[in-house]
Amino acid sequence: MPRFQIDLLDDSEWPTAGFSFALPIHPERTALVVVDVQRYALDAAGNLADTVRRLYPELQAGFEQRADRMIANIQRLLSCFRADNRRVLYTRHGAQSPDGQDLVLRRRGREAETRESTEGQSGHMPRRGDPGYAIDNRVAPQADELVLDKNTSSAFHTTPIDLYLRNMGIDTLVLTGVAADQCVLATAIDAADRGFHVILTSDAVANLDPGSAAATQILFGRVWGYVMTTDDLLTWLQTEQPPDRTRLEARRSV
Repeated sequence: MPRFQIDLLDDSEWPTAGFSFALPIHPERTALVVVDVQRYALDAAGNLADTVRRLYPELQAGFEQRADRMIANIQRLLSCFRADNRRVLYTRHGAQSPDGQDLVLRRRGREAETRESTEGQSGHMPRRGDPGYAIDNRVAPQADELVLDKNTSSAFHTTPIDLYLRNMGIDTLVLTGVAADQCVLATAIDAADRGFHVILTSDAVANLDPGSAAATQILFGRVWGYVMTTDDLLTWLQTEQPPDRTRLEARRSV
């Protein structure tokens, strides 16, 4: 299938002098945020996963493979944060009212279009209480971990996460979850603009278009925060040594 390609600036061409920064990261003030790892995107009938599987089966199969790797890395991060008694928060995404009218008009229109494309068999977004609204059991929250419900891409628009993080003395967020180029990115940029230090975990996120994820992570690392692998992040947390790699490299092959 022909694909649209975007030519990003190589790292050597990017004006680093105008954008370079370092973040004062302290592990004891760092929280892990698991964004929208819900069944509606992964396996639930009647929602996005079902719609994509019906219309674009190869696309959904590829996403699920990447999601399995994401889940495995989130599990590793959860084990580390929990063992060290560090904060873990979750978000869940979907309509909060039974009729879905709390969603913005754009989202309601998307839901209608999605249902039309599947002859009424599947939609996109779940409603609170639906099976698809549930967090994937493989990364389920523990009883003492906050779960915040939202109906917008960014958790900072429709949840009190900002207030809660500041009350808990958290200034650094490690973001994981779904989708890498949508809710994770929107939450990350909002957090960075509010003064939080943000680390996107490049192999603990997933989305339908891996190229879009890579492009947005390159940009995020150049402008807003850090982008690190799970291995590098775990090494940093365990040794408390400043990380060596904090950007997603963008180098043209020769």
